[in-house]
Amino acid sequence: MTADTEPGSITQAWSPWRADDVYAAYQGWRDQHGQVAWDDQAQSWFVVGYRAAREVLVGRDWSSDPMSSDVIRRMLEEQGIGDSAFGGSMLTADPPDHSRLRDSVRDVFTPNYVSALAPGIEAIAADTIDSLPTGQPFDFMASIAKPFPIAVIAEWLALDLDTTRILWTEAAELVRLLDGVLQPGQSAPDMGALTALIAEFLPLAAARREDPGDDLLSLLAVDTTLDLEEVVVNAILLAIAGHETTANMLGNSMIRLLAEAEGGRLTDRIDLTAPEVVGELFRLEGPAHAVGRTALRSHDLEGCTVEAGQRVVVAIAAANRDPDIFDDPDSFRIDRTEAPGHLSLGFGRHRCLGAALARLETDTALRRVLDRDPILVGAPGTHRPSVILRGPQTVPMVFRAP
Repeated sequence: MTADTEPGSITQAWSPWRADDVYAAYQGWRDQHGQVAWDDQAQSWFVVGYRAAREVLVGRDWSSDPMSSDVIRRMLEEQGIGDSAFGGSMLTADPPDHSRLRDSVRDVFTPNYVSALAPGIEAIAADTIDSLPTGQPFDFMASIAKPFPIAVIAEWLALDLDTTRILWTEAAELVRLLDGVLQPGQSAPDMGALTALIAEFLPLAAARREDPGDDLLSLLAVDTTLDLEEVVVNAILLAIAGHETTANMLGNSMIRLLAEAEGGRLTDRIDLTAPEVVGELFRLEGPAHAVGRTALRSHDLEGCTVEAGQRVVVAIAAANRDPDIFDDPDSFRIDRTEAPGHLSLGFGRHRCLGAALARLETDTALRRVLDRDPILVGAPGTHRPSVILRGPQTVPMVFRAP
């Protein structure tokens, strides 16, 4: 099976992310089209199967640069965007630049290094969570899920309060900039969000290059293999990824765990100290739903021929629930000892640099919240209209224990 890329406007692509039940949309596509299928309107291949998704993510001769695809360039032009957001960042770079950019901070994102941050992260979690009163309703997203991870990454980057506030304000719009390479037919995002953060980070990066401190931004700034523009764009990427991913992960996880509790106390049913808990939550509720790649040569995926230059959208959230790989894929189970690892944090050379940090933050916050015996006091709000990072806009809760 092959497909030819045809020119034209790209406006009515298959868009499961707009569905009320995105996972039902993934399964419906799988049932109708199989694990890998071409979509004429998107002029792209969609991958919903685990094996094919992993093959694309780990394989050679795939580009992560959105501008390597004619389809993406036309799509961005239709949205009035001349270049991809975060161009020159480790997110969109291919080798050898990708290795150069990641190497600048690779050593401080190892599991051993991140584990040493645990006491500081625990203290931030305590400041965020313990001050909330018992018996009074609050929005979990606004009170915990968002402020906790942004406080962690702001502390590590040594950002002042004004810069942190701008990061908080503009982060959602910056995520929409990334969505533009996956979800056509939406309103153009506000490029002013990126401009505002660049204006904040540029003088900070220049100052840290001259007078570095013991912080993550300084570590980037003193790397002589990076020019100042690369320092800035990668610092902003780390800042956004460092809190948006965890915030949405916490929201998704809290809804899932409270549903699993069925009105009782979750700790009576699940051993939350088991390391498999967070892993299963990432498989089921990981906020990153899709990534894009461009074929640099012809590939065979599940009997489909992807030609050089064609675009592939890997629906990693769908792959994580592939019934050919995961028994009872929609259920929360921590006994999946024979199942392969989830893809929510990527795979291969573009595996999430902050994977260990994301797991630590998620585990730390969830345990502290669940110790206070939370319950939902209303229906969670609708999910953010995002492909890159999907999570609830509100989660109304109350703590039943101090």
